[in-house]
Amino acid sequence: MKGWTKFHEQWSQQSQQFSQRLLDRHLRLGITGLSGAGKTAFITSLVQQLTGPVTEVQLPFFSPLRQQRYLGGRLQAQQAMQTPRFAFEQNLQQLQLGKWPVSTTSWSQLSLTLRYKPVSGLAAKFTDFRELQLDIVDYPGEWLLDLPMLQQDYQQWCEFSWQLFAKPHRVAIAQAFQELLATTDLDDDSELHIQSLTDRYSALLQQFRVEAKACLLQPGRLLLPGDLAGTPLLQLFPLLPSQLATPSKLLLRLQRHYQSYQQLVVTPFYQQYFASLDRQVVLVDCLSALNAGYHVLQELQQALMLILQSFHYGPTGWLQRLFSPKISKVLFAASKADQLTPEQHKNLTLLLQQLLQQPLQDSRFQYCQSEAIALAAVVTTEVGQVRTAEGIVPCLQGISARNGELQTVFPGEVPMSMPSPLLFEHHAFAFPDFLPKPLAPQQMLPQLRLDQALEFLLGDKLQ
Repeated sequence: MKGWTKFHEQWSQQSQQFSQRLLDRHLRLGITGLSGAGKTAFITSLVQQLTGPVTEVQLPFFSPLRQQRYLGGRLQAQQAMQTPRFAFEQNLQQLQLGKWPVSTTSWSQLSLTLRYKPVSGLAAKFTDFRELQLDIVDYPGEWLLDLPMLQQDYQQWCEFSWQLFAKPHRVAIAQAFQELLATTDLDDDSELHIQSLTDRYSALLQQFRVEAKACLLQPGRLLLPGDLAGTPLLQLFPLLPSQLATPSKLLLRLQRHYQSYQQLVVTPFYQQYFASLDRQVVLVDCLSALNAGYHVLQELQQALMLILQSFHYGPTGWLQRLFSPKISKVLFAASKADQLTPEQHKNLTLLLQQLLQQPLQDSRFQYCQSEAIALAAVVTTEVGQVRTAEGIVPCLQGISARNGELQTVFPGEVPMSMPSPLLFEHHAFAFPDFLPKPLAPQQMLPQLRLDQALEFLLGDKLQ
């Protein structure tokens, strides 16, 4: 009976989405990006702008609002009973209290109905308004990095992993685990032995993230297991390349675990949440990568390249819209632009474009629209000027995330292209983190260029 209920629920939801797609009144928006890029804050601010009492003064580049055609948005009740709901209200409350919301630990979704006046045509003559259903999908950035594993077998993944571990910012951290594997019994494929090594590898991934500021960490479910915690599906780690040439009990068991992880974890995740996306936002925290150094910035570029290869891009005619939805627009957003003085925003956008130069040369991107901007979903600073011996210098003032005190800083300049390793030898970037400003419950979150993001993502669908 439980299985029938789940089937009926999925069938009803798919039937409704089918009819909405036929009328081009349903849009699925994926918010992607690596951990720490600000996905939760972005979604919370985006939803508040679409459902709150905003004016064209606050969102001047959002054409439906500027043309006084946008009638507002409302949250929908969750239709799929087994789908976790994005905690919009709780996240908004945290931001209004001057705190950052808790990072994503599992996937969730939020559905909105957007009401607008049509621009022209029969719809404008015979209807007072039309509606667009917008589904926003959120998920941990750690899980996103598992998608490239679908293109590799276990041996290829092991070789790829140890190439990463040999990078200068990782090699010393990986040494203890490397020595442990070198002396392990390859004929011991017991549950206890495999789980013990998996625990050590999971701790290694945490070290990479905290100490090396690494972002390309696989499998992502070892960092955020969700409902898979404690299952054999997560008993997985890369053997040394030298241990792959000769068959062993441990190798054979790990190969089976890897295939199971691909088939039972990564593939369903991709099919359920990503294969049906219509539009996509990719949030990128360039500033934290600059703070961490050249090799971390280089790894960020590599991670973005691998992620973008996993999505299906291209135009969507009405047949494709029904049976094979593709991503028709991609917004690349350099987040946390409020941590820079305004004259540096252009450089941040140029740096992001440089990081994405190679992925965007992929022929698949020639069939979809893409745009890169620097934005802040929640502005945490105020821009000012200070007089120094060298003259007037732009500065920022905000509440420091480090000590909670009001701080005035000149955060520095952003390179407009991929910097060389030599630059990092003579210069240390130190872009500060700030806390959100406390707000009254009815106040709108201050944002930067979110109207441009809305126009790119939704403007053509609200005509």
